[in-house]
Amino acid sequence: MNPIDGNYQETIAWANQWRKDEYKLGHYLKEPAPCLLTTLYAQMVVEGSIKMGKWVKLACKRFLNDLEKSKTDPNYPWIFDEEKAWRPIRFTEKMCKPSKGDYNKLVLQPWQHFVVGNMFGWVDKKTGNRRFRESLIFLGRKNGRVLPL
Repeated sequence: MNPIDGNYQETIAWANQWRKDEYKLGHYLKEPAPCLLTTLYAQMVVEGSIKMGKWVKLACKRFLNDLEKSKTDPNYPWIFDEEKAWRPIRFTEKMCKPSKGDYNKLVLQPWQHFVVGNMFGWVDKKTGNRRFRESLIFLGRKNGRVLPL
C-alpha cells in the first residue's frame, strides 16, 4: 500500500505496521543496546538493509574502510577503540532523562551510535588522542539530534 494514496486511517495503519517492522529488523530500539552498534550500523547501510542517502552511505563506507586499514596497515595512525566509543553512549543512556513524554530512559538509536562512536572511538595509536575534535551534523528537526551531543 502506498500511504499517500490511502485515507487517513489506512495511512495510520501503514505507519504503525512500518514501525513494528523496523523494530523487528533492529533499525529502531526500544531498550538500550547491550553493545556498541557503530560497526553494525555502517555494515547495514552499506549492504542496503537500512536505506540511506548518498552522504550517509559514503560516511559508512569510509568508516568501514578505515576500520579495515587500522587492522591491516601497520602505518595507519588511527585505531577504533570500542570502549572509548561506547563510554559516552552508556553515559547518555544512563544519566540523561527526556524532558518531555513519559519515558524513564533515553535509548540511543543505531544511527546515533554511529555518530557518537565515530566522534569518540577513533584515536591515535601512539597518543590515544581523538581523531575528530569537532563534528558537523546536518539533521532535520525533531530527529533526536540534540540527545547525543
